[in-house]
Amino acid sequence: MKEHILLHRGTYHDSAFLMRISRELGALDGVSEAVVVMGTEMNRALLLDVGFSAEQLASATPMDMLVALRLEREGLVSRVQERLEQLLRGGTRSSTASSGSGEPRYPSLPEAMEALPAANIVSIAVAGPYATHLAHQALAAGRHVFLFSDNVPLDDEIRLKRLGRELGLLVMGPDCGTSIIDGTGLGFTNRVPRGSIGLAGPSGTGIQELSCLVARGGGGISQAIGTGGRDLSAPVGGLMTTMALDMLDQDPSTRVMVLVAKPPDGQVADELHRKLRTLSKPVVVRYLGRPPASARDGVNYCSSIDEAARLALALSGTPSSAPPADEARQPPPSVRGRLVGLFAGGSLTLESAEILRRHGIAAHLTHQLLAPGRALPPQPHFLVDTGGDLYTRGRPHPMVDQDTGLELMEWLGSMPDTGILLMDLVLGDGAHPDPAPGLASTMESIKRKLGAKAPLLVCSITGVARDPQDPAAQRGILEQAGARVFPSATTAATFAARALRQQHRGNHHA
Repeated sequence: MKEHILLHRGTYHDSAFLMRISRELGALDGVSEAVVVMGTEMNRALLLDVGFSAEQLASATPMDMLVALRLEREGLVSRVQERLEQLLRGGTRSSTASSGSGEPRYPSLPEAMEALPAANIVSIAVAGPYATHLAHQALAAGRHVFLFSDNVPLDDEIRLKRLGRELGLLVMGPDCGTSIIDGTGLGFTNRVPRGSIGLAGPSGTGIQELSCLVARGGGGISQAIGTGGRDLSAPVGGLMTTMALDMLDQDPSTRVMVLVAKPPDGQVADELHRKLRTLSKPVVVRYLGRPPASARDGVNYCSSIDEAARLALALSGTPSSAPPADEARQPPPSVRGRLVGLFAGGSLTLESAEILRRHGIAAHLTHQLLAPGRALPPQPHFLVDTGGDLYTRGRPHPMVDQDTGLELMEWLGSMPDTGILLMDLVLGDGAHPDPAPGLASTMESIKRKLGAKAPLLVCSITGVARDPQDPAAQRGILEQAGARVFPSATTAATFAARALRQQHRGNHHA
């Protein structure tokens, strides 16, 4: 395998563009891996860690673009360079030209805001070291900010959010994956209908899952305001979550509010509860990965995302259709061995761990980097968030690029003592255009190796009928490969737990 670094000086591009270039170059014949990143200190360290030369990386700056290649043979570099130049020419046109998607591109944020005076939200998806400056520019110009970027320093986040509150402007993020504002999706979103249920909180896939369950239950979303993964931490103190709740409370199209979040820090949770008590509309809360809690002071705390969706629908007055069959109650097959969870959504990882625990299965959320040749966690059952920082530094998110998840699936699923592979499939705008065939192909490869000893694939699908991937078609592909498919992470984890408990009962009786 031949390794090469191509360095393009003074060539800045945002993360979405870099992801697309990575995919395009990685698809070329003879290219085993292509990682396209800006030359930040973190990205250079990452490339060093995976074996690229320090000499090749030493002179790179954060304003330089790095193209790290692993090639199957010599002589391919010129071909990759040629394709790269084509892609760069297509992606750096002037403001008077089309970007290829029918939308104009602008050389700077101030020029974009000047050309689009009616736009009141600026979406920022640049590398963390550059994001703060752009967010300040947007706030100073009176625009709300959707900050998709991650790796923004915590102090910068606090300053941005305090400024946003002073100006009455939202700072959604950093690391905000999902929002829906007046029917327009930002980041990763599903094509759910408009309605009367408003969502808020620092949970991207949690908001996606909730919005899809609401839509499939006959309801719709008024607004969905993501606030960034650290917003309910002690240092940030829920600055944007409380502001988002106030906005939903004042929004005439919202009748019921739902807060979905990873559990806040203790004092923040107390302050947030006091805030929730003062709101004029019904409030539903799901703290992901937390045991069931009773409603108190008029605030409805729920035991799962599914329960939160059902309660929000009821409180909104949405007419209920015939209740669907409880798919998690279908008879589980006999399985033996460990459960391995591989998730693209961190929120769904946390929620699944709690559902498993509630059913008597202790599944450990591992925070060690897993890869072929590395040691496994010592716990018998474990879950992996492949969308976490360990797996996404310098690489596209697994909802966009399946390579990391499929590599782990093939490796861990091919171990004879793996009994269940528990996975999520998150569809919608921004996500992989056709993810199920990759999972099905990998499952078939595992079956060829292990035969009858192959693990059971249990998969949830987050999506609605209008999503471009067509959830029904995705489900059919997975079921054809032998997977058990469920409409939510809650039902999938419940079914997996029942299968494992059946195994334990069988061992006990034996």
